[in-house]
Amino acid sequence: MVINSIKGKKILFFAPAFFNYEELIAKKMREMGACVDMYDVRSVTSAKDRALLKISPSIFRKKSLRYYDEIIQANKGKDYDYILIIKCDMTPISILERFKREYPNAKLCLYLYDSVENIPGVTKKFKYFDTLHSFDLNDCEKYPILKFRPLFFGDQFRKEKHTGDYEYDISFLGTIHSDRYAVIKQVQKIAEERRLKCYWFLYLQSKFIYKFYKLTKKEFKGVDENTFSFDKMSAAEISAVVDNTRIVLDIQHPKQTGLTMRTIEMIGMNKKLITTNESIKKYDFFYANNVVVVDRKNVEIPDDFFSSSYSKLPDDVYEKYSLKSWILEVLG
Repeated sequence: MVINSIKGKKILFFAPAFFNYEELIAKKMREMGACVDMYDVRSVTSAKDRALLKISPSIFRKKSLRYYDEIIQANKGKDYDYILIIKCDMTPISILERFKREYPNAKLCLYLYDSVENIPGVTKKFKYFDTLHSFDLNDCEKYPILKFRPLFFGDQFRKEKHTGDYEYDISFLGTIHSDRYAVIKQVQKIAEERRLKCYWFLYLQSKFIYKFYKLTKKEFKGVDENTFSFDKMSAAEISAVVDNTRIVLDIQHPKQTGLTMRTIEMIGMNKKLITTNESIKKYDFFYANNVVVVDRKNVEIPDDFFSSSYSKLPDDVYEKYSLKSWILEVLG
């Protein structure tokens, strides 16, 4: 079921801090007429603690209980219509049970923009939610309780097809993890051979992570730390670079089949895409003229992909991936 409006609704919203996307969601819900109280879904925010969280969320159980208790106390007596939780990696089951008691009229909604495999213990929490959506098609097939809903593009990525010359032929803007840098180096080599103009924004959360990768990843050998940025780009800055780019490079985590935010944003901006994600071929916006799928271990890009123009999508397909449509479907 997809609802038509959230005007006048009260929403308690929890999400991880992720390149300001949580703020975009909250802002859009308010623009749509909802009253929104937003909090970080995690009781810890440092890079070190987040690394420990991936190993065992139970490490921070007591801290999380105190954190959520303070939020519940601060919002005592509020009659929420929805409680929307993204990822739910640090929300204890006992807190989900309290939400049911404290806010009996609220619909609990879960959205996963990470694969189930990367969120320890999340399947045990499924039964506490009234609606459950995931960006990962494979997870939805494995867990039928999950409804498939891809990510969205924010309003700042809603752009008409670019006219005129581009400043860059290829750009990549994202966090370096897993084998991403190894794939990027292959694309950089192709770009150099073809004398293409490129923009690379390679983000690392800290210099500690750079040093760790330097010791553990062979593709980091001899790579100076100045290659990377330790400060995030704003959505507006990202949009400006992408708007001046002919083709955007997307590299999903090897354990994920769901499409990244960057992929969906390229729909909004009418951009061509190079991606490692084979599952993109299953989506209704996939046009071979707009998207080329590459082998992450052996990147090859057809020559004609650089010269052919973007094929515009039908309006209904385009609007399906907007933030407004995402909100109405996830809360529905």
